[in-house]
Amino acid sequence: MRDTICSIDIGSSFTRVLIGQHDGQHLDIVGVGVIPSDGVRAGSILNSEHTIRALNRAVAEAEQMSGLNVQSAIVNISGRSIQGENSTGVVAVTNRDRIVTEADVFRVVENARNRRIPSDHELLHVLAREFTVDDQESIPDPVGMSGVRLEVDVHLVTAPRTHLTGLQRVISGAGVHAEHVILSGIASAEAVLKPGEKEMGVAVVDIGGGVCDIAVFVEGGLYHTAVVPLGGAHVTNDLSLGLRISAEAAEQLKRSHGQARERDVDPTEKVEIPSVYGRPPAWALQRDLAAIIEPRMAEIFELVDQQIGRAVKKNMLGGGIVLTGGGSRLAGVDELARDIFGLPVTVAWPRETGGLYERVAGPEFSTGVGMLMFSMKQGGGSSHGVSAGPRGESIFGRLKTWLADNF
Repeated sequence: MRDTICSIDIGSSFTRVLIGQHDGQHLDIVGVGVIPSDGVRAGSILNSEHTIRALNRAVAEAEQMSGLNVQSAIVNISGRSIQGENSTGVVAVTNRDRIVTEADVFRVVENARNRRIPSDHELLHVLAREFTVDDQESIPDPVGMSGVRLEVDVHLVTAPRTHLTGLQRVISGAGVHAEHVILSGIASAEAVLKPGEKEMGVAVVDIGGGVCDIAVFVEGGLYHTAVVPLGGAHVTNDLSLGLRISAEAAEQLKRSHGQARERDVDPTEKVEIPSVYGRPPAWALQRDLAAIIEPRMAEIFELVDQQIGRAVKKNMLGGGIVLTGGGSRLAGVDELARDIFGLPVTVAWPRETGGLYERVAGPEFSTGVGMLMFSMKQGGGSSHGVSAGPRGESIFGRLKTWLADNF
């Protein structure tokens, strides 16, 4: 029996809907819908009606490709107002045999999550990093161990209620039921990281259109999350202003001739500025493009570096930095990142799946594919199409905090 699942990635630049089928072990992509976003800026929904319209079109594309109807989905969330922090919980093991049970694990996680969070925020994730039983540390699963004291380190993620309400309005407005909400950076990490990288220590940086999502893993567990409110759209805007061309022409130039480092460009190489709105084409030096792109990308990476530096020492990141997201397609972006981070840097896209993998084999699909992979690991989906619940149910009624065993 194969289950069917759906992910909705509402980004600042594009809205992506993916439909997958799985048997618990293997994932096949069966439907893909990609439409330019409207009404979204820096991960926040500013115009619900426009965003619903774009989502409806993306859903229709995925449905047509798969022959299935989307009724429920796992949905991403991002934006500078998302907050992540670490917490610790401690309980006594009180049963007669002093053996840690699942009930003890539940109690200690509940203790860790009972930190004071802002009154206008909702708890999204409670992600266990490691357990300690008496003096035995770094335990991934303590059930069955003997001891009198159980401790857990968790990472908490919260989001503003207004942000969630806006997301609920859009998803339900498109006739879809939100099964779960997941932070974009966590989903992207699920899609791109190889076995062992989390244990080595690694930072995943998803460069989107309006924001960069950061997820830092240390010794196998999620240690830090953050969102930097800059992305590829800011590079496009800089090119548009600097070259006095339309945003459409600037985006085309960035994709076809953009370079992240000016020193890597032939100073005599000329590129044609695309003709837009009937205007005749023009020419520019590729060096001029790079001179505009590099400062903005350097600023983005410096802000990311500050976030990582606040959380961990760089020698804890043996796996270095993994770049993904649409912004990581920029030529030379890994070399510039390496200059700034002083760590090994790779560009990654989703691990291979079955089905229509060629349609999602790009870093811009990491969040969407990661949500499908995460849902598969959690046993999500329905054997009767994509539906997994009644339409229109409140997102707050479905919102869950998840105890994940380090993914």
